[in-house]
Amino acid sequence: MIKFKELGFKSFEEYKSKFFETLLTTNKTYEYFVDWDKVKNTVRKNLNEIFLLNSLSKIENEKREQYLQRLLKNYPKVVEIIPILIAERAKNGKIDIFDPELENFINFNFSYKADINKIVEFCKKTGIVKLFDEITNLYDYIFGIEVGLDTNARKNRSGDIFEKLCGKKIEKLLKGKPYKIVSQDLNFSLYSEGNKKHDFVIYKNEKPVLLIECSFYNGTGSKPIETARSYIQLYKKAKDNNVKFLWITDGLAWKSLENQLVEAMKEMEWVLNFRLLNLIERILGVDENDNSG
Repeated sequence: MIKFKELGFKSFEEYKSKFFETLLTTNKTYEYFVDWDKVKNTVRKNLNEIFLLNSLSKIENEKREQYLQRLLKNYPKVVEIIPILIAERAKNGKIDIFDPELENFINFNFSYKADINKIVEFCKKTGIVKLFDEITNLYDYIFGIEVGLDTNARKNRSGDIFEKLCGKKIEKLLKGKPYKIVSQDLNFSLYSEGNKKHDFVIYKNEKPVLLIECSFYNGTGSKPIETARSYIQLYKKAKDNNVKFLWITDGLAWKSLENQLVEAMKEMEWVLNFRLLNLIERILGVDENDNSG
């Protein structure tokens, strides 16, 4: 059961009400929308190939296929950036396409061993050859595509952003206090999977005293419920090791899954959301040897 008195609440109901009243409606910070460093690095690592392929825009349409053939023969690495022109990530450098005329699949290999004739045919049929009628700056074009593709990573970035938000707030709250905060600690983990790490481990006098996991949920589904169940087990394991466990979780998904989260709260001692995170000092202030429920 949540130690609501230690957190400064008169009852579990008061704690619960405060928790659900203060849930964040979004975790979108300024970094959420585009990872500009990732986009720039992805584009810049292919600068030579981009500038070589950009020369197609200077070639007359009827001569473009022939020029592309020569270009791929003389500079085979150029083939590696062709999939990005149609906003496609070629898995293992390969794309399978169903050809309606042949009623069969054709495998296109975008590596230095590529069949040049097949690649030119691919560029013709997907509209890449004609694309160079419309563009004169392939760098800008690919940069724009990478920005668009990066939006697909927002879902994964969402969890990282919430973790960073919590980390910055914890650092601010504990600044000047006798604690060391370690993110993704390589030296201490209660997970059975050897490579899995806790979001944060807080040390006092070189001893781990608090494990922290962060999770943000906008949408409902099985994931929040599975996480709650797994963290109940992690809490028990931490308690057996005389270490506190704090789950920082937030997001409007919990409005719809209130009953499930409340059940988890009854099985754990410390659950906070972002706005209640200033109570972390109260958690750390509780006697480390006090394991009473």
